[in-house]
Amino acid sequence: MRLSRLLLLPVATLAVVACSDDDSVTINSRPPLGGVRFINAVPDMKPVTIRMVDQLLWSANSVNGGSYGLRFRAATVHQATEAKARHIRVFPADSNIAEASRILLDTTITIEANKNVTLLLVPGQRTGATDSVAFVTINDDVTPAEGEVALRLVNASAPGLTPASVDGWLTADAETAPTGAPTWDNLASLTAGAYVTRAPEAVAVQTAADGAPATLWGADAPEGEPEADGIGALAGATVGGSALSAYVFPKACPTVTGAITVANCPAAAGSSGSIRTAYANPGVVFFVDKIPAPPTGTGGN
Repeated sequence: MRLSRLLLLPVATLAVVACSDDDSVTINSRPPLGGVRFINAVPDMKPVTIRMVDQLLWSANSVNGGSYGLRFRAATVHQATEAKARHIRVFPADSNIAEASRILLDTTITIEANKNVTLLLVPGQRTGATDSVAFVTINDDVTPAEGEVALRLVNASAPGLTPASVDGWLTADAETAPTGAPTWDNLASLTAGAYVTRAPEAVAVQTAADGAPATLWGADAPEGEPEADGIGALAGATVGGSALSAYVFPKACPTVTGAITVANCPAAAGSSGSIRTAYANPGVVFFVDKIPAPPTGTGGN
């Protein structure tokens, strides 16, 4: 199972090799690459499929082999993507070809070389259309100092949703009440807070609506695993060289009162009972922004 962490590498060093008629070997040059991750922060729509449609190679997408697409509060890993202006489309994830071909968003976003970004899918301008969406670009470029861990809070709640602006604290765990001034104060909608670096140790992020700490939403950060037997480390709060983002999301289908079900909330399609329970309130989800450097001789991220 430890080998699976190698899939988190956002940019792989790859070469395409082919034989010519004279049996010589040619190596195609790799284009400039950036790392692109998709996160779905649209709380009232069914899961989506996201594709770069301008070319096949070096193109990020949200296809993960599942039946329901990229659901609310879910993410891809950073994927190696050719750095230039990229044509991106978003579709509903559906087994009906007519529905699955319906374009929710058609846009072009420029990807920079040697930089990791999140394309955060959020509700668009809702002027009669209930399925308008848009992207917000979040810069994920961070390199923690050796032996340290970087953490930040990202407010993935769109304007008009709860929470609006948020406060965030670092605590020992998600059961410990925060004290003192927030680590991230009055973080506006669809905004990333600054990274905070610290020594590796277990930690949680707790959040609340700005100025209203009585109701908290939080989560324990993944602890990770150190490298062993030549296998690179699994990123986490206890592993130096890691960087993590805690995203605070609104509840799913904000107009629904009571329990969230597949019948009353399109965002719940394909989700488990525990996920639907979590959807009934705002929540915090951690994502990995940087994995520790792999053992010497195994490549880099």
